Amino acid sequence: MSKTNPLTGLPGNSSILQELRKRVIGGGGSVAYVDIIDFKPFNDYYGFALGDSVIRRLGHILEESLPQFFVGHIGGDDFVCIGDGNDFVSGVETARQKFRSVASGFYTARDRESGGIETFDREGSYKLLPLLDISVVFIDPGEQDISVESLAGKAGRAKKLLKGEQMIEPVFPLLEQAIRSGYQIEDTKALVEACGVLREEGAVEILAAILSGQYSWKLRKSAALALGYIGNSRCNALLLDALNDSNPHVRTRAVEGLTISIGRESGALLVPLLNDGSTWVRRAALRGIGYAGWDQGLRFLRSRATDRAPGAAINTSRERTAALEGISMLAPSSEAGFLAGLCTEKGYFPQDDAFKALCSVGTDIAACEVLRRDSVIPGVLNLSGMNHSNLRKLEALAARSLGKGDSALSGALRFLEGFSLDFSLSTIAELKKYLGVLSGDMFRRLVILLDSRSVPADRSCIARVASRIDSGHLIGASALSAFLGWVARRGGVSPGSLLKSFLRGDRRAVAASAALAVRTLASRDLTRMQNGKTIG
Repeated sequence: MSKTNPLTGLPGNSSILQELRKRVIGGGGSVAYVDIIDFKPFNDYYGFALGDSVIRRLGHILEESLPQFFVGHIGGDDFVCIGDGNDFVSGVETARQKFRSVASGFYTARDRESGGIETFDREGSYKLLPLLDISVVFIDPGEQDISVESLAGKAGRAKKLLKGEQMIEPVFPLLEQAIRSGYQIEDTKALVEACGVLREEGAVEILAAILSGQYSWKLRKSAALALGYIGNSRCNALLLDALNDSNPHVRTRAVEGLTISIGRESGALLVPLLNDGSTWVRRAALRGIGYAGWDQGLRFLRSRATDRAPGAAINTSRERTAALEGISMLAPSSEAGFLAGLCTEKGYFPQDDAFKALCSVGTDIAACEVLRRDSVIPGVLNLSGMNHSNLRKLEALAARSLGKGDSALSGALRFLEGFSLDFSLSTIAELKKYLGVLSGDMFRRLVILLDSRSVPADRSCIARVASRIDSGHLIGASALSAFLGWVARRGGVSPGSLLKSFLRGDRRAVAASAALAVRTLASRDLTRMQNGKTIG
């Protein structure tokens, strides 16, 4: 078992077991098991490179939020935090809020606006999965059988299989046959990258032969990426050699492969590539420093965010954008002032990317810049380091952003989903108003948000939704089911209010949800009557 996890640099399984025995079984401490909800579909959809960046960011956030406590990385998206007292519990909750506030930055603008990705869930159903969030399970101290495996069990899961589960029949024998047979390049590339996605170590020597042989650069670059996914010591050596390939596209993929394979340790290896003759390689190296989580590379990113290109072949704006993206991934609060200066510096370009980077970093400096622009809540806004006053002002801006189009609406909802303070009455009123406007997953997200804050449903909520149903507006069966679940849990209305538009509707899923809501509401009312209380 490893002392440290190579992806995050955090203590690995052997250190976790040692801490469990010492602090939990022997010391009465508490354990928080943390993992990312629906991470596998996200990983399959966006790829391992971005998935690994999400895991690294969560590791950083946990370290940041729990500085005086133990944070370990079991593997994959599974983490263990060990501590005690109120500071430990509040630190874990702070980490949850921080992760929520930055997670949208890992999505494309289109998926961010949609509120998630449309893909298959763990049960094989095709559905829209909301933006990433984390689940936390606190485990009671003092269990004698506690172990890394039992932590996963306590979270309602069996011990995970290794990332990249193998198919029954491996791909690499077909790749070997394709190479011998002169198979079409595009089809061979697909086999190469399939070996990488499935992390087939049996493919390594075939991929090595492709990299060193007289093959098309298109095939060589796919081989470099596949080696990054497989990620053993032999792969790393091959990727280091590939950094000197004659083709810039192969070098670019080798940079990406190293970042995927060895994470933080790749940072220093990428520095020489910042002076590569190809703009593609230089930009990949700048992004790679950030995605790898190499904090020491910050000075290089800072410099390249303001430098001008050394020649016509290097695009200044795009290179600066790559540097700013790297800073965004590292998200050091110390850079907020620097980025704010770029946002307001006359003649600086690209200012929009500097603003995005500032929003990813957070702090009160970012809050002031967002408020100064007074337009809408950005799609990514890190709420870390913001004081109470600025958070309240941003809350008001989020409420105003709700009515400014789909993109602004998604950003506003995401902000409110990660907002740590209690909502003001005006924000609650604004959110309830949009029950009469939104449909589908946006409606569902709104309902879940209200439910998560224990906001009670009232007659105006029922009236708004019922009016839309009666007018033939399509809200969506799953969205309406979520709405009725909220009504049941939070009360505030009578069972009879659900009769006409919900119980008598022609959609079975909605009627069934309404029936359960009626039962819950009536049970609550009748209990009050039995106790001699008046039904409100």
